[in-house]
Amino acid sequence: MKKMTDILNKVDLDVMPLNSELIYLSENNKQVGSLVLVYSGNDASIFSVQVLDSHRGKGYGKKLVEKAINVCKSKKIYKLELNTEQDNYVANSMYRKMGFKLEGLKDNFNNYIKVLS
Repeated sequence: MKKMTDILNKVDLDVMPLNSELIYLSENNKQVGSLVLVYSGNDASIFSVQVLDSHRGKGYGKKLVEKAINVCKSKKIYKLELNTEQDNYVANSMYRKMGFKLEGLKDNFNNYIKVLS
């Protein structure tokens, strides 16, 4: 079995790590949902919003996005972007209610932007 130091020594140190952060929610010490925030200058993007099937419809998706918005505000992020499938009516409705504006399509996904104050 390889040692972690052997693996890390092979990593190209000239590559900048992706400036990202995992946001998650837990219930009874069990992770029930997560998303990934990726930062680029004064902007951020939300990727891969996921909630366990057994916990959907309980507001966890909204709580995740609210948590991401608060993290971005604390980091002085100006603009937050996310994409979702056009036929994901629940998510599209939630994002609009949360103040995200539909900018159009991006790679056949609905592209939403929220300017943070």
